[in-house]
Amino acid sequence: MKIKDFRVTPLFCRFKQPYFWAQGRHDGAHIVLVQIETEEGVVGVGETPGTVMPITPILSFLDTVKSNIIDRSTSDISPLMREIYAKSFGIETASHSSPRIANQIFAGIELALWDALGKSVNLPVCDMLGGKIHKEVSYFGFVQGDTVDELSRHAEELSNDGFKVIYLKVGRGEDFDFQATKAVRKAIGEKRLRIDPNEAWSSLQAETMLRKLSQFDLEMVEQPISALSGANGLKSLRESCLIPLAADQSVFTPEEAEIICSSGAVNLITVGLHETGGILGFKKVASIAEVFSIDICLHGVFETGITTCASLQAASTIPNLDDGNQIMCQLLEEDLVLQPDLKPKLGNIKTLTGPGLGFELNQGAVRRASKAYKKLPN
Repeated sequence: MKIKDFRVTPLFCRFKQPYFWAQGRHDGAHIVLVQIETEEGVVGVGETPGTVMPITPILSFLDTVKSNIIDRSTSDISPLMREIYAKSFGIETASHSSPRIANQIFAGIELALWDALGKSVNLPVCDMLGGKIHKEVSYFGFVQGDTVDELSRHAEELSNDGFKVIYLKVGRGEDFDFQATKAVRKAIGEKRLRIDPNEAWSSLQAETMLRKLSQFDLEMVEQPISALSGANGLKSLRESCLIPLAADQSVFTPEEAEIICSSGAVNLITVGLHETGGILGFKKVASIAEVFSIDICLHGVFETGITTCASLQAASTIPNLDDGNQIMCQLLEEDLVLQPDLKPKLGNIKTLTGPGLGFELNQGAVRRASKAYKKLPN
């Protein structure tokens, strides 16, 4: 199962509608498709979303990887990822230099290695990780829209579609946040409601807003203040309000997970495969959180169904999985996954049984997304 080729392809996958959040508007997802081919002709597929930096420097980092990967076994996942990191960020300091950036850049390689290995031995990745604990994964209904009316209408649709948890992006101004939360709560009745300011609030703003919004029976608030405030900032905020908090941007590495969990600052860790550098890092973070009886909520970035399938494989194996996880591929005008169907049914997706990450790549969608990327302004 030696690797004979390593390919990367920049893509632009358009959203069905503009995506609005605390950091502005986005019209699509910038993706680097990663493909690893073995001597037997097996092709493993992963992806690196362009959220950490523009695509060009990501491609530069990934271009340096080929010499490390060619002629190596697909089963050398741990040593290969360590070597790739060391080569890019310095041999002597690789254990503690820029892990957050490296995790996001190189996660797509790790996913492609798992996919190739699973396909080579005809096993789903979850079986190679020890087997499934969960037969399905539950997701929240992710409210989309620019105006309060649009958010309210979509929240009602999601509630009617059977989602038990509704999730709203805030951090777009105090009055807007209040009116949007009020409208969504009215639209969904007694369904569980979570909000995410994406670090947009200062500590004072967070305390003020959480007092105002507490009347809407919020189940959880995700990363209301800057991750730079650390565990102490979140702990101080938690002590001043009654609404449970989740850490998102505060946790990428196992070390950060231990600091946040041991501090008692949060009730939930929201983290995904790209923050943790792939499946192995995700499993480490989940295990640390489990020690502190804290659940893991799958986090999504601007990604495709490739990451959804990888997340399903990994999440199905951890005992402390939340029941309101994030999915992002439904935002796309056209997904890169042809099969299986990744549309949640009553908020749930059954875990996958196919070999590797368990999906069939939509080659036509890849070609169209490649053309779309080439047409983007420089």
